[in-house]
Amino acid sequence: MKKQISLKWKIGKYLLIFAVSLLAVLWVFQVKLLEPMYEAAKIDTVKKTSNEIVSAISSDDLAEKIYSESQQNDVCVRIISSSVDVTNGNLGCALYRMDSETILEQVSLAQANNGAYLYKQTGSDQGPAKMGDFKDIIYTRVVDIDSGRAIVMVYTGISPINATTRTLSSQLIFISIMVILATIGLTLLLTRKIAKPLTAINEEAKHLPSGEFNPDVRNSQYREAAELNATLTQAAADIKKADKAKRDLIANVSHDLRTPLTMISGYGEMMRDLPNEKTDENIQVIIDESKRLTTLVNDLLDLSKMQENRIELKRTDFNLSALIENESRKYEVYKVKEGFEIQTITVPEVMVYADESRMEQVIHNFMTNAINYSGHSKKIIVRETLKGRIVRVEVQDFGEGIAEKDLPNIWDRYYKVDKKHVRVSAGSGIGLAIVRQILDLHQFQYGVSSEVGKGSTFWFEMPTVVPAPQETGSESAKAA
Repeated sequence: MKKQISLKWKIGKYLLIFAVSLLAVLWVFQVKLLEPMYEAAKIDTVKKTSNEIVSAISSDDLAEKIYSESQQNDVCVRIISSSVDVTNGNLGCALYRMDSETILEQVSLAQANNGAYLYKQTGSDQGPAKMGDFKDIIYTRVVDIDSGRAIVMVYTGISPINATTRTLSSQLIFISIMVILATIGLTLLLTRKIAKPLTAINEEAKHLPSGEFNPDVRNSQYREAAELNATLTQAAADIKKADKAKRDLIANVSHDLRTPLTMISGYGEMMRDLPNEKTDENIQVIIDESKRLTTLVNDLLDLSKMQENRIELKRTDFNLSALIENESRKYEVYKVKEGFEIQTITVPEVMVYADESRMEQVIHNFMTNAINYSGHSKKIIVRETLKGRIVRVEVQDFGEGIAEKDLPNIWDRYYKVDKKHVRVSAGSGIGLAIVRQILDLHQFQYGVSSEVGKGSTFWFEMPTVVPAPQETGSESAKAA
């Protein structure tokens, strides 16, 4: 695996790349592109000056315009026409020292090029271009005026910029040194302000597995670090909470495992040592406790598989109403032995598409939960209602209820509202966590409403697969 780079080195790396890129751009523009850009600007100047002179060629202030443009743009202008006689006062410029043959050549080129021609030459025999790499730029235009035709010529020279380029190169060396030093300083500053707090948070986060995280307020100097601290603090609290809940679950499950094992062992030893105790009642106790033990182990295995997404649903069409009634009949024993009142209300022939065995498990766990927490009322209502194409199943008890603050947590696999481990039925104590996983796999809606002192109602909703009777008045009710 490739070794990860520290944040502070990444910051330095990216800042250095930025600084070098910036210096490279400066070098390209100030050294390599300076001469062509300067020449392009000069060419643009002579063209604009030519346009200004042509626009004013028939006006009375033509001489003033020529003087103004010459001073502002460092150019000289010459107009050749029989009706226009204007000089710009700079008879020493190259245009006034050009021979007739050269002028005729420029005019001829301009006429051949739609009335305008740009002439560039290095080391010209005309005037100052004799000096080194001095360049002449002459822009010639042939224009029509009222009295005939006029020739407008604009000249400028480009001085050699070798010395300027060398000066800029020397400056760039010093600028580069200063930029590199500034980059190092900025890297150290950003490392102190950004990387160092994150490093401290990372070191403290290594204690998370034990549920400990104590952030230093000095490491919350910016929003992201503060939010990270808050998230890790909450994670530490959740880890502690989950660890405590897990210990509670292990204690409860251990109790449930120990009780049937003790009873099985005790009754077995009694039947072995006392021949008269080999009765059907004692054998039934062993069978019942074995079933209770099997239920607990199966629930734990189911929960583990569901948490790891190793359970595949086997969906079929089935009669939900019949399933509810059949499941309710299994609890008839609680009416006789414990004095429970269990009422079942269903809508006839509601067909649904789901995993029938898993939905049976949901109803069974809801019923077991209701029996365990029905309190002294010992009254339970199983209700099936239909609204449009949605069927709703509710299991209501009239026990002590659940506080509102505890409602979001009751589906957690380690959460337990009541610390007293009630054990009336053969439940495992993790039924609601299994219900949650099954209904989530089906993508069905579910929930609970409860009021302290009045009981709780657990419910789920699912779509029907065929139209069913819309009225819920034709219900089959069974009351104990």
